[in-house]
Amino acid sequence: MSMKRNNKLPPFVALPWEMLNSKAYKGLNFASAKALPYFLGKIKENYRDPQRYLIEFSFSYSEGHKLRFAPSTFSKVVQELVKTGFIDPIDKGGLRSDGKSYNRFKLSERWKQYGTNEFELLDWRCFQPKQRSRATSKSETYSFKKGNKYASNGKVISQFEAVGTF
Repeated sequence: MSMKRNNKLPPFVALPWEMLNSKAYKGLNFASAKALPYFLGKIKENYRDPQRYLIEFSFSYSEGHKLRFAPSTFSKVVQELVKTGFIDPIDKGGLRSDGKSYNRFKLSERWKQYGTNEFELLDWRCFQPKQRSRATSKSETYSFKKGNKYASNGKVISQFEAVGTF
């Protein structure tokens, strides 16, 4: 009885020689270079597939924490990967209203032009998030409940005051 051999490779993230030898990659600090494969691994498409650069993905600070990045370090990693052209920002997340949304990115090929005149510089800190409709607060929804509970002919009457003339 012969054993079936599995010639399939385990999952991995490819960093091609072109990327490893680029000015953009060589200019990354250690934390950003360490985080780059995790950003590249978010997209499960073939490396040569052009559709790979159109897929949006999220990368939250809690995921960065699981990878042992401090929040401030992870913030600097995101800023540097955007600045060098490895990722492009789509939307900033955060606690805007009650949305609690994540940062959204796309992979980018801008890193190929890094250090040339054709390079388009993006800055994460200056990136403006998409406008979302603001959730109405309870005070706006129940504005009639501000102050005293009952109103009668312009005269404000408390719930505990007697109504009528004696």
